[in-house]
Amino acid sequence: MSKNCEYKDTAKKFISELPYKKYPYSGRNWGHSWHSLCSYHGKLKPSIAYFLVNNFTEKGDIVLDPLCGVGTIPLEACLQGRIGVGNDLSQLAYVVTKAKLEKPSFNDVMESLYSLSNYINSTVHLSEIDEDIIKYSTFGFNGTLISYFHNDTFREILCARRYYIKKIDNLSSAESMVFSCLLHVLHGNRPYALSRCSHPLTPYAPKGDFEYKNVIEHINRKIESAYSEKNFTDYTLGNSIWGDYNELRKYNILADEIICSPPFADSIKFYMQNWMRLWLCGWELDNFKNADKIFIDQRQKKDFDIYLSFFEICSKLLKPKGKVILHLGKTQKVDMAKELSVRSEPFFNEIYRGEENVEDIEKHGIKDKGATLVHQFLFLEKK
Repeated sequence: MSKNCEYKDTAKKFISELPYKKYPYSGRNWGHSWHSLCSYHGKLKPSIAYFLVNNFTEKGDIVLDPLCGVGTIPLEACLQGRIGVGNDLSQLAYVVTKAKLEKPSFNDVMESLYSLSNYINSTVHLSEIDEDIIKYSTFGFNGTLISYFHNDTFREILCARRYYIKKIDNLSSAESMVFSCLLHVLHGNRPYALSRCSHPLTPYAPKGDFEYKNVIEHINRKIESAYSEKNFTDYTLGNSIWGDYNELRKYNILADEIICSPPFADSIKFYMQNWMRLWLCGWELDNFKNADKIFIDQRQKKDFDIYLSFFEICSKLLKPKGKVILHLGKTQKVDMAKELSVRSEPFFNEIYRGEENVEDIEKHGIKDKGATLVHQFLFLEKK
């Protein structure tokens, strides 16, 4: 049987069985705990990533996701003995992916936490923090930042923000882990969160009493929880990249497979759902105002031709006959698999495509999950 036929047969079997919908993979919390290192609106279900990696790649393969979000696909690749490489234009996504794929030692992470603690203790009462409180007194979308936190907690958060945005271009893996844990505990609806009661994915307006919560203590608990995970038997170190996918060629990547879940057609604005964590990563008001011009989730609403460059870059990053597998979203108005298949034709052959109806998918307490009615899988092969 030719490789092409084998690929098609595997794709057809995957679509006919949709193995991630069967118990235990269908469970809301199934998967390696590091998939939940930091909450993130728009994250791919880990069990889907698990089966895509398991069924369509081999141990030792380089598996690239050029639009990786918080690294669900490349982390699954690393966990299964592949070399996961994740790229994203969002600082938030990059930081969390780096922590997952570069797996710093617990001792290095605790040293990094100690450095952050010293910085907070030395700066928390300085006038520059008073200035930050004034600067961000009216900043926010679902509510103003100061409405989410006890004043002393907010001062510590502002210190941590200053600490990380000065070095975000050159974070170590240990710093990325500590920062990821801070990003996770920033807001939520349980005692782990630094905020008043909100939502762990989208920071809806908070409720309840103001209560001082020590930033370092809450980060430390999250770190200890993350490192209680021991299932790293086949783990292989990967690599996280921060930037535009159009710039990936300079990293001399030669991947065996590209597995990716681009923003769905008519998807909600990821940066508005993740606004507070993006702020902590250094975003200011102008970043939010200009995001529609930069990020692909909104640019594709005007014209899917932006994917012409995507497929050209993918072709150049893949080995001969390399695979591209895309997880996509279809709406009443837009057949995303059809739109992208047409634009892939100069560089790829379509092997197969399939669908899963998701009209009744779990919404995790979010009222507006976008217009997606069907999840699609598009299987391509480099010409």
